[in-house]
Amino acid sequence: MLRELIDEGRKMKSIELYKQGKISLGLGAKIAGLSISEYIDLLKEYKIQINLDINDAKKALGYARKII
Repeated sequence: MLRELIDEGRKMKSIELYKQGKISLGLGAKIAGLSISEYIDLLKEYKIQINLDINDAKKALGYARKII
């Protein structure tokens, strides 16, 4: 139960920082302990607008190239 509270706190903190524009999508996902796609789903759940910057797009493209 304590672990669940800590995980939830990390998710909420990452959402707060992301909303403030202080962290990127990738860093938000890392802080929350989620994959980028899971983090995007979390942001959608909380009705947070997704702001992709050029670095996030480049990382996503690089990752896609590795797995294809």
